[in-house]
This record gives sequence, structure tokens and C-alpha cells, in this order.
Amino acid sequence: MKSKWLLLTKIQLLGLFGINKVRKTDDPSVKRKAAGGLAVFALVGLLLIFYIVLIAVEFCRQGIGALLPAASIAITSLITLLFTLLQGCSALFAMKDYDLVMSLPVTKREVLASRLLCAYVSNLVFAAGVTLPCLVVLFVFEGFSFPVLAVTLAGMIFAPILPMAVSITISALLTALTARFKYKNILQSVLGIAAFVGIMIASFSVSFNANAEQGIDMNAMYALFVENIYPPALLIQMTLSGQVWPIFAFIGGSALIGAGFILLLSVCYEKVHDALTAKGARSAYHSKDVRSTSAFSALIRKEFARLFSCPAYLLNGLSGTLLLLIAGVALCFVDARPVLEALPSSLADNLVYMGLGIALFCIGTGCPSASALSLESSHRDQLFVLPVSARLILLAKAFPTFLINAVAGIPVAAVFCWKVNAPVLGWILLPVSILFISSFIAVFGIFLNLKFPKYDWTTETQAIKQSIPVMIAVFGSMALGFAVVFGAAYLGVWILAAVDAVCLALSAAFFFYFKNVRLYIS
Repeated sequence: MKSKWLLLTKIQLLGLFGINKVRKTDDPSVKRKAAGGLAVFALVGLLLIFYIVLIAVEFCRQGIGALLPAASIAITSLITLLFTLLQGCSALFAMKDYDLVMSLPVTKREVLASRLLCAYVSNLVFAAGVTLPCLVVLFVFEGFSFPVLAVTLAGMIFAPILPMAVSITISALLTALTARFKYKNILQSVLGIAAFVGIMIASFSVSFNANAEQGIDMNAMYALFVENIYPPALLIQMTLSGQVWPIFAFIGGSALIGAGFILLLSVCYEKVHDALTAKGARSAYHSKDVRSTSAFSALIRKEFARLFSCPAYLLNGLSGTLLLLIAGVALCFVDARPVLEALPSSLADNLVYMGLGIALFCIGTGCPSASALSLESSHRDQLFVLPVSARLILLAKAFPTFLINAVAGIPVAAVFCWKVNAPVLGWILLPVSILFISSFIAVFGIFLNLKFPKYDWTTETQAIKQSIPVMIAVFGSMALGFAVVFGAAYLGVWILAAVDAVCLALSAAFFFYFKNVRLYIS
């Protein structure tokens, strides 16, 4: 008989990737949507692997290919830390099926272990997508080595454990600090944002120091990620340099931390769940003057209220915007003249247009509209029967994403233009392009959510972080952002014109498409 925690993990993984729904349904539209989502996700994955390969080739070209295994482990660990921090601990505790799961003949430790394993597998898939292409490039340039393969694979398998434990612990502590407050959701959101901003500011400060001292090269990237941000990856490099004990220290430490983490959380499992799901004290009702407003304004206020009522939703939705704002503030204190003087004249002239790719990368990282419809879940019948058009509902759900990114993106675009000595044309086009891509990402996110809704989630994190629309929006924006950066380096202002035209055309197409959409309960 299979272990109960393995069976629970299997069920969760099949539900996470929508495999169960495809296996059990006779509806061809469900299978087509699943196949389409898988195809788009595979395409985005291939694009990201392409960029990873470019970075790995540059490592080898500069003669430091031996540093690739440690660098890939550090990068995947850092991204696991940030993404798990954005998810919070609600994925482990505050699920809708809590009462059902806890009524099963399983222990709390088995439930917790299965949910942690589910999160671990999803992080391991990403780690493999980064580490394995780097290994292939390394072997092509420097020849196959079994010790390098064994050490890197061992490091990849155990790499997600430590960052997962740290980020979930931080989330649990934030929950414990705010559990008894009336406005605990807002406080958890503020503390989560503060933690995210603190981590990113530390990363930016280390990055600027490394660049100032070492120059922009792969050695600087290695020093940034391995030596300064994630030192445990040095154990991988020490093993590949001839020592034997470091890899066993890495594996043993990760396994020990994972086991201790499960043991500790199983003790306080119910308390954390109660803290996450408890309702704050309500204030006494006071009558107020009733103000009339338009249906669209009321729907928009509802979306903002929903956004600020869920810490994980808010932090995930603002992550890209915060990253963009931090970069803009950091630019104010950086002297860009040495960088501009070191660049070829043609590249320096196109630098302002490359900023659009950076903005696209950041803005797409947080896309609340990609999960706004899914979060309605079992309450969507209240929304779908409103006497308003489906287009009005969908545009209202997309509006917060547009407004947040536009309000943050335009000032950052102005700072970027100032720092790179942009011409008048750049000052005009870059802010306009920010508006266009903010509009496109907002309506594209809700379009994806309309096509691939996930109403059967048991935790909000599944809709916010693990659904097909969110993955396509986030990784697609990352891939397109890199493409715009590279394209602008050669095409200059023409890449802005092309991006603006495409965004404007697609936004208009989505606007007219929403007119004929029918929202219904299925």
C-alpha cells in the first residue's frame, strides 16, 4: 500500500497541472484549452531556456565555464526564495478543503509533507530548466565530466529546500505578528512588501557595488549571485575544485533543514491555519450617506478591495511594479556616465529604447488581472448575474493592473531618460510605450484568465501563482522583455514603434472581443 503522504502528493500534483480534469472529462473544449495552455507554456519555456543558454555560452566564452554549476544553483535558489515568499504560507495552511483533508485518516505531518513536496516539485522543475541547459553548454565547450554532472544534479535536487524553508518561515512569522490585529490583511501585505523591498534593495546595492569594482562581465554575475547573495552555492564550487566534503555538507544540511522544518511546522500547524483564516473584529455599523456612482466605478472599487484584502494577491500583483520602482529610485543615485562612455556609440544611442524591454519584464512579473476572474471561485455567480455587460466586468478587473503599472512606470521612464541622456524623441516615446504595454498586459491577463479559468482552487495561491494564465503572463513578459532589449540594441526606435503597434492592435482586438463574451456558471 502506498504511503498516505505520497498519495496526497499525487492527487495535489494532478490537480495542480489540471491533469485530473483532462483525464476525467469528456468535454473536448477542456482538452483543447489544456493542450493550448501547455503549448504556450512550452513555447515560453523554450524562450527562457534560449536566454539561459546565451548566458551560459557567455560564461564559457569568457573562460569561466567551470563556475556555471554553482552560478545556476545560486540563481535558482534565489528565484525560489523570492517566488515562495510571494506565495506566502497560505499554500500550506489556509486551503478551502482544510476540514475535508483533516478529516481523512492521515496525520498533520503527512498533510504538511505532501503540500511541501508539491511546492518542492514545482520549484524543482524550474531549477532543472535553468541547471540542465547550463550543463549541456558546459559539456559542449569543455567536454563531458561525470563528477561535474553528479555534483550539479545533487545540488539541483537539494537546492530548493533551504530557500523554501526560509521564505515560508518569514511568511509564518509575519502571520504570527499580525494574527490578532483588526486589519491583519493590510498589515501582512505591508510587512510582506517591506520584506520583498528589503531583499531587492540589498540585491541592488550588492549589484551596483560589484559592477563598480569588477565591471560588467560574467565574473561579476558570479560574484553577485554566489559570493554575495547565496553563499551556500560556494559548496558546489568547492566540491568541483577538488574537495569532497562540501557537497555532502550541502546535501546533509538541506535534508536536515527540510526534516526539521516539517517537524516544527507540524507542531503548530493548526495554530497557523487558525491565524490565517480567522476573521478580524468588525467595527460597529454607522449609517452613512449613500452616494450614487457608475457601475464601472463600483466594479473597479470592488477589484481594488479584493486586491488589498489578500496579502499574497497584493504582494504578487505588486512585485513587478515594486521591482521597477526600486530600480527607478536606485537610478537616481547612480552615475551612468561611465557606463555610457564605455558603450559603443550605437548602443549608447539605443539604450533609452532598451529600457522598454526592462519595463516590460518588470510590469509583466506582476499581473493581477491574470487571476482576477479565477479568484471569484464559488462566488462568481454573484458577479455574472449583475445587470452589466461582460465587457464592463472584464475591463473593470483589468483596470487595477493597468493603473498600477502606468502610474509606477511613467515616472521610472522619466528617470531612465534623464540618466541615459535620452533625446527628445525618447522622452516622448518611452512613457507612451509604457502606457501601451500596461494596457496590453492588463487586458491580455484577463483574456488568458477568461480562456483558462481556475475556479476549483483550494488555496488562493493556486490561482495567484500556479495557474496557467499567470504562468503565461509572467514568463511570457519575461521572454518578450529580453527580446525587446536585444531588439532595441540593434533596431533602436523602430522596436518601440513595432511594440506600440502590436500592443495597440491587440488591446483593441481584446476590447471588441469582450463585447461578445458570455459569462456563465459551469
